[in-house]
Amino acid sequence: MRTICTVLILAAGLSGPAVAAEAPAGGAWLDCSVATISAYRDRLIVSCAASTLQGGGAAPREFAIEAMGPLTDPVLRLAMAAKSGARPLGILYVKDPAANPPGCPADGCRRIAAVELK
Repeated sequence: MRTICTVLILAAGLSGPAVAAEAPAGGAWLDCSVATISAYRDRLIVSCAASTLQGGGAAPREFAIEAMGPLTDPVLRLAMAAKSGARPLGILYVKDPAANPPGCPADGCRRIAAVELK
């Protein structure tokens, strides 16, 4: 029974969004074609081959979250599913680089606030 519950929880996690408690002020959604997923000691980075802001415009290509954050596991699962299934990953990110986690440079990386497998 425990195995069945675990499978159902994981399946639910792969199909829905992983969302922070509240959307950040100044946040933006974009669609990401996942190119790479990198795990470091202090952070997880999702790099996009291409990213498109909803509504158009230029967008950053790298997004990060702390390695021990509450969204780290769901972000990793959904990013891997997006890459392996050639599906877009919706990313809600914080526009202000002052909110970036460690190792996420201000010139091309932003903090992940939520993700959604599309």
